[in-house]
Amino acid sequence: MSPSAELGTILLVETDPLLRATVSKYLRGCGYRVIEATNAAEAIEVLGSHDVQVLVTDVELRDASGFQLSAQARERRPGIKVIVTRSAERTSAAADDLCKEGPLDHPYHPQQLMDRIKRLRRS
Repeated sequence: MSPSAELGTILLVETDPLLRATVSKYLRGCGYRVIEATNAAEAIEVLGSHDVQVLVTDVELRDASGFQLSAQARERRPGIKVIVTRSAERTSAAADDLCKEGPLDHPYHPQQLMDRIKRLRRS
């Protein structure tokens, strides 16, 4: 079994291609299998066909909000862990309902995301 199979699969939904590529590369380097999506529709397709343990989504997607996507993900996979990211100027009380620690502010260092994933996986 490969190390990435042992750690699990992360679905990264991010509209910014540079951020998505940077974070994906980092998470893969940490041993996770990463599936990338650019919008909610792609993410829903992935959730229907892959065993995803962690969803990382931007709060503002082109076709839905990250909160809407998170709710749909939880309906499909009740045990999925969710991390919602956002730009510092955006706030939302709804994040507390979906994400135990609240949104992770943009810009974030990939290590901050890795730390959050580790905490979620232990909870």
